[in-house]
Amino acid sequence: MPWDDEEARRHVLRLDELLAALDGLPDHAAAARANDAVQALVDLYGECLRRIMGQLADGAEAERRLAADELVGHLLLVHDLHPDPVAARVEAAIAELRSVLRRKDGDIELLGLDGAVARVRLTEGSGGGCGCSAEPPDAAVRDAVMGRAPEIEQVEIETVRASKPQALIPVDSLFRSPVTAGRATG
Repeated sequence: MPWDDEEARRHVLRLDELLAALDGLPDHAAAARANDAVQALVDLYGECLRRIMGQLADGAEAERRLAADELVGHLLLVHDLHPDPVAARVEAAIAELRSVLRRKDGDIELLGLDGAVARVRLTEGSGGGCGCSAEPPDAAVRDAVMGRAPEIEQVEIETVRASKPQALIPVDSLFRSPVTAGRATG
């Protein structure tokens, strides 16, 4: 039975735990041998994946479909086979965040990429925060960008606060007497 995305994430976390535990083994020679075996397996699967990608009948369209799958997309990244360049993946992450932010009167734009550094302007909505999730907005932006483009080592975030829209008739002018209001205007 194929895994759904949640099952795949659980397996990735379990694998991370198992690999991290290798370094803690008391027998360093056994730990080194296990790490070598894992690397040889990853290399073998990577070569298999490279051959599969080379045999795709409809080329780019099939690569895009595979890359859009969260689990397969990450595997393509690991083996440097992802069809989209870094800039396109960062833009895709920004576009996803933008759709969430705009619902909260916020916005985000990519200011530029400089090697492994992405510069981003985050505009917080008038209600505060970006509305991305319960985590701090900067962390959500970093996670989204670096999740799509692990080559990015740093995300520099310039945060600006959205200005409140000006009222057509300011509320305080409604409570001024006509004489006072007349003096104020001329």
